[in-house]
Amino acid sequence: MTEDQSYAFGDSMLADQRLALLAQVFEPTSAAFIGHAGPESVKYAIDLGCGPGYATRMLADAFPSASVIGLDISNHFIRSARSREHATTRFYLHDVTGNPPPGPPADLMYARYLLTHISDPTVVVSRWLDFLSRDGRLLIEENQSIDTDNPVFVNYLDILTRMLVGQSNNLYLGPTVEELVNSAGLNCLIDQVTPVRVSDRDTATMFRMNIESWQHNPFILDNYSQRDVLSIMSALDSIRRADEVFSSITFNVRQFALGRS
Repeated sequence: MTEDQSYAFGDSMLADQRLALLAQVFEPTSAAFIGHAGPESVKYAIDLGCGPGYATRMLADAFPSASVIGLDISNHFIRSARSREHATTRFYLHDVTGNPPPGPPADLMYARYLLTHISDPTVVVSRWLDFLSRDGRLLIEENQSIDTDNPVFVNYLDILTRMLVGQSNNLYLGPTVEELVNSAGLNCLIDQVTPVRVSDRDTATMFRMNIESWQHNPFILDNYSQRDVLSIMSALDSIRRADEVFSSITFNVRQFALGRS
């Protein structure tokens, strides 16, 4: 993202907590993908849009002999990430959509749920490929779709999708990356969709924290009453507090491994 862009879900302490839960929920799937799709030898890896650094640590664990850097445009996230810096990780304030990243060409670049926040993802993906080493790989994870019949989740996702469209963003970037791969003739090594079943409790917790971040967004204020927003928040709170643990939602994660042409 550029300096005049911002995270749709904020970059506050609350966002830290949400991203910690997101890392906990999705890390098994992401770690398996990285282990399968990453190159055999990784000396230098980059976590694009690293946030508080949870995925950066995942990369460091997957490639213990590599130097791993996390890049983000948010001062808050970089400070948070540095507070849990690992022996092989470093974090830098950097616009990942613009200038080349610091250091040598990367053996691995990783972006999870970052393109949703970027207004022109196709240009950015093509640019990232130029920063890879000869045998390097760019790994991308984005939503292909989200399946649920829970009316609270359906309502939340409808509002979020409309808000993101109003900001020239997209919740479901999987098809967009596919179009780029096909139209630009990119070297696509892996393209798969992995379903991730998430408990309603965890989903409601993440969604509830998201609403805290964007409830005062101009689009929300213009299109929804305070009663509408409070009603969804209350419904999500009820799901979070439920004693029974069950799941009515599946996140279908599109996973791409791209190499230099």
